[in-house]
Amino acid sequence: MKKVLLAFGILLSSMVSFGQTQLHWQCDISQFADYMSVRAVVKIDDVEQELTTLEIGAFCGNECRGSKLASIFPVTGRYIYQIPVYGSGGDMITFKLYDHVAGEELDVTSSVVLSWLKDGYGSLGNPYAITFETPASWSDPEAWGGSVPGEGSNVTLPDDIIIDNNAQITVASLDTGGNMLVVADGSALSVTGNLVNDNPDNLVLQDGAQIVNTSPNVAAKAKKSITAYTAKDSNGWYLISSSVNDMLIAGSDFLTETYDLYRYNESSTTWENYRSGHADFTTFEKGRGYLYANSNGISPAFVGTLNNAAVTYQVTANSSTTSKGINIIGNPFPHNIYKGAGGAIDDSNLESGYYELTYSGAWVAHAFDDAIAPGQGVLVVAKSNGNVTIAKTNTEATAESASKSDVKRLKINVSGNGSEDRTYAYFSEGDGLEKLDNFSSSAAQISIKNGENDYAIAHVGEECETMDVIFKNTKNADYTITIEGVEGFSYLHLIDNLTGDDTDMLLEENYQFHATGNEYAGRFKVVCRNNTGIGENAETAMFAYVNNGNIVVNGEGTLQLIDMTGRIINTVEINGTQMIEKPVCGVYVLRMLNGNEVKTQKIVVK
Repeated sequence: MKKVLLAFGILLSSMVSFGQTQLHWQCDISQFADYMSVRAVVKIDDVEQELTTLEIGAFCGNECRGSKLASIFPVTGRYIYQIPVYGSGGDMITFKLYDHVAGEELDVTSSVVLSWLKDGYGSLGNPYAITFETPASWSDPEAWGGSVPGEGSNVTLPDDIIIDNNAQITVASLDTGGNMLVVADGSALSVTGNLVNDNPDNLVLQDGAQIVNTSPNVAAKAKKSITAYTAKDSNGWYLISSSVNDMLIAGSDFLTETYDLYRYNESSTTWENYRSGHADFTTFEKGRGYLYANSNGISPAFVGTLNNAAVTYQVTANSSTTSKGINIIGNPFPHNIYKGAGGAIDDSNLESGYYELTYSGAWVAHAFDDAIAPGQGVLVVAKSNGNVTIAKTNTEATAESASKSDVKRLKINVSGNGSEDRTYAYFSEGDGLEKLDNFSSSAAQISIKNGENDYAIAHVGEECETMDVIFKNTKNADYTITIEGVEGFSYLHLIDNLTGDDTDMLLEENYQFHATGNEYAGRFKVVCRNNTGIGENAETAMFAYVNNGNIVVNGEGTLQLIDMTGRIINTVEINGTQMIEKPVCGVYVLRMLNGNEVKTQKIVVK
């Protein structure tokens, strides 16, 4: 891989070069005196597979005894596996499949068990059929013999099952019973009582899946999807974190032919490479985040028993000007967690929000209402040396911190050239989260100037009406800015200092612009006014509603009805509660003018 300079001044080493694809599973043939040949085809759900990228592995227990990719036999045109299976009489051989395109072990099972025979099985002309089956959907009544288990059920799996289609399943107890349970991306399983599983191959969490439970010693395999790096500068890096207990790094499938795995030493502000042989760098520590990349595009897995206890992580607020307070922590649980008031991460000693490292090489800020997913590491900034507690809870945070509840905010997003970034303006007092330079120079970044510094999360004060928005970019490309959280503002304009464009962001969904990479960083300004002034609450700011397609307005002054092109289509004098004649269905902005007071409300007529 290429060399990468981190935003806070740390140089990473290059990856080992790699040419030809190798088998995923490896067998140590030196310990065996003999092998048998298995010439076979693979069938999944009775469909014979015709792929040269599907690898079959032969196992005795958990030990690989041989693996192979298919080759086409010219005489028949069939895709044949010629597998040397090492062992001796008495060995019982089972099989697994690995997809080199998806970069992951397939969540299928085979009931085929072969006794080790010197003469082997099958021939090129008459190959043995090794069959695999995909799990049945949890929501399929036939999988349960007629009735899907309800929320209070005590479940023992009758067969291989997958929780899919974003299902959210809750049961009282669950025992896999020797069968495989797969929780698919977007789906979740909650077990209020005992969860029993002693074989990690029988409980599989795809990346994006969740399990909520408190049972100890639950074996599982938690996958992490990794897209391979490319020649594009500094992309393909991930911050990862383990949700299992004390998993050894050696022998794991994170160690591919080409990989980089780093931990960050907060005290010395240095990155330590696993390949450099640090004596204590042997396991994935709970609560720590790691920097990882590979060229294979695999989906490695954290394998072991699921962590079910709170984690304490020591953070450091070092004095370095380039990496002050930076710490890399991670989600130690198999479910979403949150950082902020009421969430899992005690942020009393941490600055607002956190950073995610995206595939495109951008440090993107997140706020309290963004989940930290299982397997995800994050960058946080410590205010002082001390411990941070990561509690076992998936409760959503209610604010950045206990002292900053119910704070109005704007989220300003920029996207283009294959990357995105965001910055937040909190209308409150506080320190905020200073902006980091991106990992990749080609990823655009956006921030808010507050005092002398640029911020990803800026606390601009309750009465702020003007913000300088910093946009940095090195590529000639088109970009789009959107603003979220506009409700309750009477005036919100984005001004492009380069072109002179003045965009009313209450009327427009976005602002599109072109950047050459040579512009002045302070290109944009946001000018805003709160709809709710001092002593006025949000309820009084809402002055209109829709009733049977008609708009009912309560207030006093001149009402302007504005369509989404910015055209004033009706003006009415209002004194009290009045009904406005039904306009054409669509989205409108109501603007109430009364002397120096201006109120604005977006409304939808159906």
